[in-house]
Amino acid sequence: MSTTKDLSGKVALVTGASRGIGKACATELASRGADVVITYGSENSRVDATAALAAFQKVRASGVYGQSVHDESEYDRIFAINTKGVFFLVTSALELGLLHDHGRIINITSVASRLGSSNGGVYGASKAALEAISRSWASELGSRNITANCVAPGPVVTAMFESGLSDDAGKAIKDWMVANTPLGRLGEVADISNIVGFLASPASQWITGQTIQATGGMSKSL
Repeated sequence: MSTTKDLSGKVALVTGASRGIGKACATELASRGADVVITYGSENSRVDATAALAAFQKVRASGVYGQSVHDESEYDRIFAINTKGVFFLVTSALELGLLHDHGRIINITSVASRLGSSNGGVYGASKAALEAISRSWASELGSRNITANCVAPGPVVTAMFESGLSDDAGKAIKDWMVANTPLGRLGEVADISNIVGFLASPASQWITGQTIQATGGMSKSL
């Protein structure tokens, strides 16, 4: 967590903030002095998220992964959460005047948007679409000094990540991920939240329309 209060007086909305990357991003932004508004999907999530932020008395990171899509409803669900929901959230914030000049739009996407992994096409496409929309926002909102960027994590250790890779086959997949990551490890949530904190800060004012590949080097050849 940062000890720099460079976001004092700012308000940050973090979706999917009850756990994993979203929770880490909310904590990082709060540590920088921002007043953080969080969203969550259940009462248990609310309790977890509130407890995590209690020490501070006061980024779009929600998403869903569908490994193998066999019907239209699952396809629609993935795009509804990963792409459509973000689009209308930001659009509504703009229409209501909640996104002020010099604001920041930071979306969490995924290396899957470029990786082309087996059975990951729909998820990857939903994240690639979000990256395209973010680039458009960068063009549309630049005159107001509002920046729009994405952070595309590689494999990051979260409860959701571990839940799908808990058996022997999952261990083999994790071993493959580490072997194909030049830095030789899986990511931690702080690896992502630190980047989000920087992108939210005044120091990032000249960066917009970009997707930062936070993959430990896994995406180097993509």
